[in-house]
Amino acid sequence: MKLIYQYTDDGTVTGTSVVVDNYQPVTGETFTLPPAGLNTPLKYNRDTDQFTGADQPEVMTLGPAVSPSDEQKSLMQQESDIAQLKALAMYQASQIAILSKGSAK
Repeated sequence: MKLIYQYTDDGTVTGTSVVVDNYQPVTGETFTLPPAGLNTPLKYNRDTDQFTGADQPEVMTLGPAVSPSDEQKSLMQQESDIAQLKALAMYQASQIAILSKGSAK
């Protein structure tokens, strides 16, 4: 059994009913109650070639841009410096190995 919502043409929910699981909703019925403010059914406007109603995405306003704190910037710089030092140490180790191999001959 499922709960079904009935609504009018202007999108006002008028009531609910309990139906069998394989029931197919007809015009003016839906299984999910749209969030507050979006109680209008999905309609197609031929003039504008657009859908309007409950299934339209909500317009989201983005918050302020977030940037790393001074401490985070410092840690990122330290990580970068450590990576560069590791690369330099590996390069120097390979150069020492080449020189050692050459002097052993």
